[in-house]
Amino acid sequence: MPRISLCYPGRAELSQGLQATAALPTCQAKRRFGVLKGQEMGKSISRALAFLAVAATAGPALAAQDADEAALLQNFNKVDVWHFPVDTTVRYNNQDAIVTRELVFQPEPPKGELCYVRFDLVKGEGDYGYGFKPGTKPQDGRAVWGTNVLKRGDILNQWYSALKLNVVYFFVEGPKSATAKEICAQKQSAPTPEAGNAYKGPWSDLVTKAKAIHGWPAQK
Repeated sequence: MPRISLCYPGRAELSQGLQATAALPTCQAKRRFGVLKGQEMGKSISRALAFLAVAATAGPALAAQDADEAALLQNFNKVDVWHFPVDTTVRYNNQDAIVTRELVFQPEPPKGELCYVRFDLVKGEGDYGYGFKPGTKPQDGRAVWGTNVLKRGDILNQWYSALKLNVVYFFVEGPKSATAKEICAQKQSAPTPEAGNAYKGPWSDLVTKAKAIHGWPAQK
């Protein structure tokens, strides 16, 4: 039985179905249509990939919007964020780590006023404490705060204590109303560890200077 080519029919096929065949697109037209269709599909894919790239870039930034920063921006024209990381582990055969810190902002100090100091706990295990000395709070733009991580266990029970946190400073400029600064006092006076008002454990009166880091912690 002869093989019939759909793209190149013989005379018999042409004579028998000339009208029907004439209505069909030629192979060249089919190939041209396929190329155009492929080009359009390629453009669509390119546009989709470009959109996904933009979404991937903008998504984390939008998702990372901090609630406190957003609240402060409703009351001030500008919010400047600094931070300091704490990562301390004390094992059963180590000395207690009791440190009081005051941060130094260099090379160029913030232009705004200190509004709020927040303590973001990442990990805490065993015996530890952090925040402001009980009965004190940031004054005149100065914030002195402390941490303690205490040893525990013995050679038979080799336990440890660990503290990992980020201390975040919010500086503000341009109050939008006469009562804008009230939000700073409200946040800092909250009776919570996050506001630094739940310190427990020993306190060191020796203040250590430490350099702050401009911006959010790496995961922000």
